Amino acid sequence: MAHAHNPIPDSAYLVAAVNDSGANDRPIHARKGDKVTLYVVVRIGGAYYSDAPSPMLANKRISTKPLAQAPKLDIAWYRIEPTSANISNTASGGFRFEPIDYRATAIEGAHGGALVADVRPTLTPDHGDGVGTMRYQIVVKHGDHALASAGVASRRGRGSGGLTDAVMRVSIRRDDSYLGFLTEMYGQPYVWASAGVSDKAHQSERLEGSDCADFVVYGARRMGKHVPYTWTGGLPELTTLLGAGTRGDDGVYRDRAGKPLPYTRAGDLVLFPRHVGVLSVDRGTKGVLDDQDLMMHTLFDSPKEQAIGGSGYADKPVELRRWR
Repeated sequence: MAHAHNPIPDSAYLVAAVNDSGANDRPIHARKGDKVTLYVVVRIGGAYYSDAPSPMLANKRISTKPLAQAPKLDIAWYRIEPTSANISNTASGGFRFEPIDYRATAIEGAHGGALVADVRPTLTPDHGDGVGTMRYQIVVKHGDHALASAGVASRRGRGSGGLTDAVMRVSIRRDDSYLGFLTEMYGQPYVWASAGVSDKAHQSERLEGSDCADFVVYGARRMGKHVPYTWTGGLPELTTLLGAGTRGDDGVYRDRAGKPLPYTRAGDLVLFPRHVGVLSVDRGTKGVLDDQDLMMHTLFDSPKEQAIGGSGYADKPVELRRWR
């Protein structure tokens, strides 16, 4: 006796394309200035409809009809974004992967089959001005049915506080420098004691968020360095000491002999006891490390550039270090 095959249910997906590339449903990494376009893909009655160029789902090319040929659809676009810029994996009193609270926020005026990605957050401070990471969802109403791409319910579960890659994720970086790769983490929360069951499955690797040490490691790994995620106390084993000192009354950092520490170069680590940042801009006295210089870091807030003097650690001993 022949058995009837269960039809694939109607469904909705998001795919994305960078500039003139084909579209796919994998996490997207792009540079500022690239055009990242999100596209709706709907499957209705066994046919796919989309205006995406050469779309792929789960690494397989699909054949589509233009979205205009689909039955009448009402499309709504949403950001899937964290509601807090500061969470802790020890908030329960012991370590656990604290679930990150995400919310779907409507993108006003977006009702078509395509949308240019804008990664600026709306529920937490925007420190990136167009760079960072954002997740997206679409909800498509088709007759009496509502079809939705993966959203806030798509939890990874074990070893994670965040969402699966089924939720469309777009990361836009400032450029291809170390500091540039760090900007991919903008818009994601500071996670006290961020962790993972492995380095490849780390919360930072998945752009769920990070603590200060994992933040600086993330950028190094994106640059191709084979360094493990660690805590601030583990960074000396992975870096070379360039200088050490303390801040004087004039805001300048000096070594034990009283000689001012040099501003070495952007991208060097600024390591304090229990905190770390990355030098980004030489301000104040040029060529000298002082508390007016900017560093990129994350501390109880999503990543940002901030003067060392406003970091909360300016009065602590400092070491300048460089990745080996």
